[in-house]
Amino acid sequence: MNEYFSEFSNKIELALLRGIDGDRSVLESSIHYSLSIKGKRLRPLIFLTLLEAFGVSAEEFIDIAVSIEYIHTYSLIHDDLPAMDNDDIRRGMPTVHKKYNEAIALLAGDTLLTMAVEKISMSGVSPEKKINILQILTKSIGIEGMAGGQSLDLLFNGDIETINEIHRKKTAELIKGTILSAAEIAGLDKEKKETLGNIGLKIGIAFQMADDLLDIVGSEKEVGKKLQKDSSNKSPNSVLYYGAEVIKKKIEKEYNEVLELIKILGIDFPPFLELINLMVHRSK
Repeated sequence: MNEYFSEFSNKIELALLRGIDGDRSVLESSIHYSLSIKGKRLRPLIFLTLLEAFGVSAEEFIDIAVSIEYIHTYSLIHDDLPAMDNDDIRRGMPTVHKKYNEAIALLAGDTLLTMAVEKISMSGVSPEKKINILQILTKSIGIEGMAGGQSLDLLFNGDIETINEIHRKKTAELIKGTILSAAEIAGLDKEKKETLGNIGLKIGIAFQMADDLLDIVGSEKEVGKKLQKDSSNKSPNSVLYYGAEVIKKKIEKEYNEVLELIKILGIDFPPFLELINLMVHRSK
């Protein structure tokens, strides 16, 4: 299993930096830097393993996997800015605005988002599927997705009822979009796409709750960023409002519901199942 993920991860790393020259300009250097810092690459991996689960040759669609990681990286760069979450460390390295400056970090994020759209538009899928994938992903990061979730996060005032909506929009919608993009390429019917969309949201919610848990009880060395700051900055960390034991039970509930939905779809592909397990039961 480790060899399987390692092989795909290596291909993703090579594809992420293809055509990007860190010596050409400050902007390109900042983009190269942000992509060179090794991350878990969970979103491109879940996209590629789900394609393989449906019998599709995943390597043919590595550019779309890369586009999804460009979107995720853009969101991290902006999320780390002083006006947002104000983080100095990401994946164990200085954040882009600390390595360069805030203006360059803003432009690096903007450019990565633009590059993602460009790469999808130039991919080898049919024009109809390109449009559908662009609609899926842009919806997942817009007002009803990541950007909307981030705005709710910034405005959070301790209202416990909004925490799940923040988690859904800020984190889960892009994971749902990633899964639905794979479903679009695989040519699945509407009913299966709806089930997969539900799976994506549940994985995303559980993933974010696990992240909340790590912020409270995790190791900064393993996680690669500053922890235990949610309690001092009015963050919508679910553990602070529900308690660690309740959140652990909520994570397991979401995970078990995901497994039931996967069983309904007849997906029995060990790498995909293991990836979901790793996303939900996190140590970093």
